[in-house]
Amino acid sequence: MTIIKEYVNQVFKTVPLTEETNQLRLDIQANMEDKYTELRESGVSEHEALGVVIAEFGNIDELLDEMGISKTSSENKSQQPAMEEEAIDYFIQSKSKLGIRVGAGILSILSGIAFLLILLSVSYIIPAANIIGIILLLSGIVVGTALLVVEGMRTSNLKAYHHPFVLLPDSRERLEEERDAYKKSLTLSIVLGVSFCIMSMAPFLIGLLSAAILSVPVGIGMMLILAGIGVVFFVYSGNVYHAYDVLLTNGKSPENFEEEVKADARRRKVDYIIDEIYWPVIVVIYLAFSFLVGGWGWTWLIFVIGGVLEDVIKGLLGAWE
Repeated sequence: MTIIKEYVNQVFKTVPLTEETNQLRLDIQANMEDKYTELRESGVSEHEALGVVIAEFGNIDELLDEMGISKTSSENKSQQPAMEEEAIDYFIQSKSKLGIRVGAGILSILSGIAFLLILLSVSYIIPAANIIGIILLLSGIVVGTALLVVEGMRTSNLKAYHHPFVLLPDSRERLEEERDAYKKSLTLSIVLGVSFCIMSMAPFLIGLLSAAILSVPVGIGMMLILAGIGVVFFVYSGNVYHAYDVLLTNGKSPENFEEEVKADARRRKVDYIIDEIYWPVIVVIYLAFSFLVGGWGWTWLIFVIGGVLEDVIKGLLGAWE
């Protein structure tokens, strides 16, 4: 099946990428695979079946001519970065693993601190508790930091997905369906994450109100562990959902790829001006004005005004571009 797919892709390599030609490619590939399966089930060898299939469907150029579809030369063909299904799956899986490992890294660091606090509180019972606590603290920090650093380095392999690429219509439809289906899991993860974060306050409050039941250091330690578990839910589900958003946002239709890339570049430029120039200036104005007039109780309105003006400035910059 892989050989058939590669053969069809090679034939369509110089065919302009549109929704029509993509559907034609998929139909031809499906018909060839069906014919291959039929031959194999009838007892024909693998190589012979491939030869028969390619011979029967080999003259695809005539079909393209009949449909009025002309090929382009490799010199004139626009090199559009089309996204294959395997690449799409790789990105989603990578973001999923990233979420798990980053969440685990944060949990590891918080757990190291938690175990130190818990063991320090029982050091009068266990003589070596202090040493064990320090070892667990350092171990948690080392493991957590290693996970965060390694995952940070791995994200460099995913940079291509954050730039415009051709996303075929069937791939877009599939991603939209998967994203909509994942919303239930996202909601559940958020609920669980919030629940763990809220529950994390319980041992801390118990320690404050009744030291006889639970000491404050132990309460803080348990709070950190529960909060860390909540963070894992947030980070994991957020990364998976963000993967779908990235693919659907940066994936452009083949027919209007060039125009959409230019529009995307303009939007990115405007966003850069707003995020890197406009809002830092607003913050500086807020701090300077607040120090000068001493009106910290009402100068926060500068941010409200800034938010209102942001849309106006975006519109002006967009029109100017």
